[in-house]
Amino acid sequence: MTSILHSVSSILPSRVNSAERLGVLSLRNPVEFTRRRHGWSTSDFESSGRRLVVRAAETDTDKVKSQVPEKAPGGGGGSSINQLLGIKGAAQETNKWKIRLQLTKPVTWPPLVWGVVCGAAASGNFHWTPEDVAKSILCMLMSGPCLTGYTQTINDWYDRDIDAINEPYRPIPSGAISEQEVITQVWVLLLGGLGIAGTLDVWAGHTTPTLFYLALGGSLLSYIYSAPPLKLKQNGWVGNFALGASYISLPWWAGQALFGTLTPDVVVLTLLYSIAGLGIAIVNDFKSVEGDRAMGLQSLPVAFGTEAAKWICVGAIDVTQLSVAGYLLASGKPYYALALLALIIPQIVFQFKYFLKDPVKYDVKYQASAQPFLVLGIFVTALASKPLKMSSDDERDEKELDLTSPEVVTKYKSAAEIVNSYSRFFYLEIEEALQVVLAECKPKAKIVDICEKGDAFINEQAGSMYKNVKKKIDRGVAFPTCVSVNNTVGHFSPLASDETVLEEGDMVKIDMGCHIDGFIALVAHTHVIQEGPVTGRKADVIAAANTAAEVALRLVRPGKKNHAVTEAIQKVAEAYDCKIVEGVISHQMKQNVIDASKSFLSVSTPETRVDDAEFEENEVYAIDIVASTGDGKPKLLDEKQTTVYKKDAAVNYQLKMKASRFIISEIKEKFPHMPFTARSLEEKRARLGLVECVNHGHLQPYPVLYEKPGDFVAQIKFTVLLMPNGSDRITSHTLQEIQPTKTIDDPEIKGWLALGIKKKKGGGKKKKAAKKAGEASTEAEPVEASSTAQE
Repeated sequence: MTSILHSVSSILPSRVNSAERLGVLSLRNPVEFTRRRHGWSTSDFESSGRRLVVRAAETDTDKVKSQVPEKAPGGGGGSSINQLLGIKGAAQETNKWKIRLQLTKPVTWPPLVWGVVCGAAASGNFHWTPEDVAKSILCMLMSGPCLTGYTQTINDWYDRDIDAINEPYRPIPSGAISEQEVITQVWVLLLGGLGIAGTLDVWAGHTTPTLFYLALGGSLLSYIYSAPPLKLKQNGWVGNFALGASYISLPWWAGQALFGTLTPDVVVLTLLYSIAGLGIAIVNDFKSVEGDRAMGLQSLPVAFGTEAAKWICVGAIDVTQLSVAGYLLASGKPYYALALLALIIPQIVFQFKYFLKDPVKYDVKYQASAQPFLVLGIFVTALASKPLKMSSDDERDEKELDLTSPEVVTKYKSAAEIVNSYSRFFYLEIEEALQVVLAECKPKAKIVDICEKGDAFINEQAGSMYKNVKKKIDRGVAFPTCVSVNNTVGHFSPLASDETVLEEGDMVKIDMGCHIDGFIALVAHTHVIQEGPVTGRKADVIAAANTAAEVALRLVRPGKKNHAVTEAIQKVAEAYDCKIVEGVISHQMKQNVIDASKSFLSVSTPETRVDDAEFEENEVYAIDIVASTGDGKPKLLDEKQTTVYKKDAAVNYQLKMKASRFIISEIKEKFPHMPFTARSLEEKRARLGLVECVNHGHLQPYPVLYEKPGDFVAQIKFTVLLMPNGSDRITSHTLQEIQPTKTIDDPEIKGWLALGIKKKKGGGKKKKAAKKAGEASTEAEPVEASSTAQE
């Protein structure tokens, strides 16, 4: 790990410094050097004070080339390792592929790879899955070998004339590779990098080709860094900052955009670190001051002098990092800020120990000692930039409102008023969504038309509420209208092309929901399309579901356990010789959460379990009871009938198909929290994209299940608020007349039904006695077992 960090730190700041890149060495007497080395006379130079000007046009290149080494300096003809890495001291090669590799300078790739790692870490969405690892490797291939290779090759191409004088043994001036082959390599690497960027955009599901734009921008920056007329590297400020941005910002942005979203704060942080990169690049300029001055390159040590440039260098490095630490502290991330400060301190120590003493003599020691801490600091910043996620319902509770707020209670009841016949005053009957749908349930009526009318009514009524408020309040359908017939268990809300109609005698289950500001009211009701009372097994199953719902209402109360409710529901169903349908779960609800963590089963099975829980005051529950005259083990007959889904906010899998990405974007915008029907989406794309969304967990389906033909299924669902003064059932609807074949004789069930749902104090003497005893009676409004069937 240490060696890797040292490698990264030693490469990161390098702008292929002008002395080495241009082959100019720092000498006390450059005139004497040129006269000895190249055979130039002192007349080839003009002295103006301390400034030397080279008359390149008067240089006899052929004569010079004959007097400079044709091979790289160093014993044994150079190192093959150096050749492969593309650094000085390279062995001479004839193998074209090794020469091509040398031109790309592999030694400069690690900083770009590290930048991609930092970006992936900052996204917060990288997971150690084969797919994410493959994406990151491909991104590293784009940033390192392809685009950095392109940068280094084009840099050598535009320096070929100077290299012909100073380093004629390099691949281009030595003729080891032809100019046409170099130009081909430039285009292959550039187009390969851009092609990979475009591929990653498609793989990541980007609607905007972010990675392609980053690759294109970085390629342009590389070109103007090396090529005239701009040739940014001739300017110390601009050239060094461009280097910092290329080695730090661009690969970070690519890694973050690949796995997440490139946010403004991350752009600011990385550009700040690019200023630190500017400072690091200055470190390499001190050893080539005389050469830079001779070649007219305005490096900062040349422009400001060595002493001033030393402090500019360390200031750029340290002030930038301190600014980032301050930003992290102000952002509520003190531990990351402290970690970064801990990594800045040793850098400052090594600056005083080595760099500020002699930036030329201690150049290597300083970079080997200090730069690994800078690299680790960049990674700490990347981790600090990860978006915060709510990891559990407990974390959500800190921000969510509950029934202690009167406004919240009002919003729950407002939603309830829309879906069913609820009224705050004496249960006044008014036409609401459930009644509208029931009125449409007639023989030969198309189910899809009924569902659409129910949803439209809810959206219209909800839209008329809270219109004149400062903060926009989301409101509308919380659960799409479903009309499920006879042995269909539920969730039947067909597409517009479906032709299914109702028939006389059908047992219809209507399921719907509304929300105001994310506070949800759900209701489900069962009705038989016929005149006169319902009899026989149809009546039995309706009575079983309704009585079980009444028992659940009285047992879901603060201090009670969820498993006790499950046992009671099963016992009621058995009394009517019916079964509770497996897999049906009643959930706690919170703002924008239709299925919070607390729940209970209607029937327990080895395959379906929920955690033990205790009901508490100020909680809200949707109690859902589904009973059947069959065996209670429904089957999925046709996956294509599933049209109701809910977005899973915890899943961030990058979808591959364009249709899938379009659909999931539409869902995120329209239905970020609530279930929805596929009818609400663009139908053609929905058919193509929903399957992939479901397969990779983006969407949770509500399948359409069936009991056996001839069986009847009844559903009763209601919303209850566990208020301090007792349970408040805010959604319900009166049953049509039913005449079940069974009656309740079990004393335990009768006892449950006799329980009150409201806390109230007795009147007169009883009230005084209760007050004296310090108790309040909870036995109010007992329900007779015989009356539950028609409540």
